[in-house]
Amino acid sequence: MVSPIVWSVVSVPIHPVEGTDGQVHLVYELNVRNDSHYMLDLAALDVIDPQTGQPTGRNKAVSVDGQDISGKIRPFALTNPSQTSTDFSNRLDPGQAGLIYFDLTYSSAKEIPPCLKHRVSVSFQKADKTPQTYTTEDECTVVSREKTLVIHPPLEGNGWLNANGSGPIISPHRYSSQATNGMLRSPEHFAIDFLKLDPQGRIYTGDPNDNASFFGYGLNVRSATSGRVIEAVDGMPNQIPGQLVPPLEASQYGGNHVTVDIGSGKYAFYAHLAPGSVKVKQGDQVRVGQILGKLGSSGNSDAPHLHFQIMDSASPFNTNGLPFVFKQMNYQGRLNGIVDPVMDSLIGGMGANIDTSSAGRRQQQMPLTFDVINFQ
Repeated sequence: MVSPIVWSVVSVPIHPVEGTDGQVHLVYELNVRNDSHYMLDLAALDVIDPQTGQPTGRNKAVSVDGQDISGKIRPFALTNPSQTSTDFSNRLDPGQAGLIYFDLTYSSAKEIPPCLKHRVSVSFQKADKTPQTYTTEDECTVVSREKTLVIHPPLEGNGWLNANGSGPIISPHRYSSQATNGMLRSPEHFAIDFLKLDPQGRIYTGDPNDNASFFGYGLNVRSATSGRVIEAVDGMPNQIPGQLVPPLEASQYGGNHVTVDIGSGKYAFYAHLAPGSVKVKQGDQVRVGQILGKLGSSGNSDAPHLHFQIMDSASPFNTNGLPFVFKQMNYQGRLNGIVDPVMDSLIGGMGANIDTSSAGRRQQQMPLTFDVINFQ
């Protein structure tokens, strides 16, 4: 089937993971490119079960300003990306490329096909103004049958907000992709930024420019797995909350951090630790629950938080993010509202409103963006 549009799944295979909503999520991105000199309109996009030839799953993608962007393209050529819905379109300029985001959900893992096809229809006007439409299907992309990694909490206590994570909301972690070693990767599409809330749903009281005003600052960061430390960096200063982060080298983005080889080609990454707090060194064997350092705001950070992710390589850049679930946790609820205004309110010192209607004990699930978790 001939078509002017080219696409591929960014990270293969596609990894399912159960979220706190009880749904099994397939979180991935398509890299699409217009290989013609025509302006293309994306007319239709379906995920197909190759065994039935019919659409499968339920895809949903939402921008940080609360708009439905399912099936829309985020071009790479944006001059001033905002991460809001204005960045997304059904159109792709000649020779341009971009990403389409998926959060394909199923009520049970048994419903997921062994591989997925994508049926894409694009339209354009020829030079003589004649409309033209092409519909194309790709080859099957494998869905992993590997059991999702089960880990322990990297933090303790209640009020841990997943401020930037996975799921249908295209938060900064999901929005980000990068080319490393000649390949486009999505290193952070399962990563979590944990911020601590107080009982009033605030992230700090007092001086908003003082890291010590934030409730999570200086709390213990613990190893979520056993393994061997392959990198431990300390000595980088905290950033000042609420101020622009100065330009950084790529190696400085994680700030003070620890990377642990947990075996089977998987690595755990703990970033933005407080200066002088890292308690392990390269080569150390660590056990579950061992203190690695203290929560801080070093590196590419605008407020004290823990950036945590599981990776398929030792580099946080030249890697594909992998899903994980917590062995057990208490789900306290979910923040009400749209990401951008709610985060602005939190940064302004206001408390968040939490929907606690589904609160309770959870096992082997992954927190989604805006979930609030109690780690005992």
